[in-house]
Amino acid sequence: MEKDDNMKNKTTEVLVAVGVCTVVLIGLIFFSIGTYNYFYDKYDNDKAIETLADKKTEESDETEMTVQLIDPEFIDEENDETEKEEKPEEELTEEEKQKREELRKKQEEERKKLEAEGYPYWIKVNYSANTVTIYGKDADGNYTVPVRAMVCSTGRATPHSGVYKTPNKARWGVLIGPVWGQYCTRITGQILFHSVPYLKECDPSSLEYWEYDLLGTQRSMGCIRLTVADAQWIFYNCPIGTSVEFYSDPSNPGPLGKPGIQPVTAAGDPYRGWDPTDPDPNNPWKHKQEIENQKRAEEEAARKAQEEAERQRQQEAERQRHEEERRAQEAERQRQEEERRKQEAENIVTVPNVTGLSAEQARALIEQKGLTCQIVNSQSFDSTKPENQIISQNKAGGTEVNKNEVTIILTKNYKNPNENQQSDNPSENNNSNQNENSQQNENP
Repeated sequence: MEKDDNMKNKTTEVLVAVGVCTVVLIGLIFFSIGTYNYFYDKYDNDKAIETLADKKTEESDETEMTVQLIDPEFIDEENDETEKEEKPEEELTEEEKQKREELRKKQEEERKKLEAEGYPYWIKVNYSANTVTIYGKDADGNYTVPVRAMVCSTGRATPHSGVYKTPNKARWGVLIGPVWGQYCTRITGQILFHSVPYLKECDPSSLEYWEYDLLGTQRSMGCIRLTVADAQWIFYNCPIGTSVEFYSDPSNPGPLGKPGIQPVTAAGDPYRGWDPTDPDPNNPWKHKQEIENQKRAEEEAARKAQEEAERQRQQEAERQRHEEERRAQEAERQRQEEERRKQEAENIVTVPNVTGLSAEQARALIEQKGLTCQIVNSQSFDSTKPENQIISQNKAGGTEVNKNEVTIILTKNYKNPNENQQSDNPSENNNSNQNENSQQNENP
């Protein structure tokens, strides 16, 4: 039993040791990968250049050329020397002052030499302001006339001072990554003018758009990144041997200022994959204005169509409102007409035939119908009929009349009490009877 326990303990210890070793090994692997990526990524895409390769075009037919990688020790030494040269005058030793003066004289001699050789332009790179200014000659042949300003991105290895002559150039350059740059013009050693890097070989639609939007800041290891238009301008207008002068003045980018750029990241595809200044006929930025104009025209047409539709909708709504009002008015008119007719129907009564009835009976029957009744005396008494009997009516029995508009006038058989008294003057008697009848008619 004790032997078995010992075996188990040893097995456990071996397994634990193997597990610990495995964990340590995995940790070392990840640490190595992370360290490699850290130092590898620190070198930006154009930090060092392996090869400058040609892409044959109508304008040029250069051959491939190879350069060495950036030497970190060389860079550090150069930067240290530059930092010493950038010290204020009062902080320099006599030896440093003499060295600086010799450097200035050397630069001046170099400048005069280049002027004598007839180079059309002198290029100045403001390291700290990330600006390039191109100078042309004045009437005296000096490079004092600023002709073009360019926004750029410098880097850690970019010279802070000094004058260099461009030794060679290439249409496309292969940068470490690998990535590629357009219109590459070597300045010195591994320092070049070139475009913002591209992800695909000789493919101007594969721009590192996130880097392009950072033009104007220090982003490279040492090369001078430019827009395609500016890199192309130097490529075609500044011949091999053109002088490039470096200086540092953060407060003053140059006599023409510091140009801006058109940001591309927010534009989305396909625009952000292209440098807006690239003259390539396939560059969508060339047609962006047309597309935007067309889009604006379409939006304007859509807006006008929407406004027209809204106007028509409002007109239709107004028409429907008027129609509804008209219908409501018509319905009201019909209702009123119906009411009028109903009222008229209620007011229409049939005149009863009261001829032969006594005046009292006739009046009661007429008023029972809601009619207004007026009884008048006859002009003469009809002895064949009873006194006060209705002998005529102005509306015949069975006639329909509006009770509010018609008065039924009944004539009763009337016997004048003075009718039996003979007058000596018949005309007098006649007038008397007429006056009496008139008075009776007025007061039935």
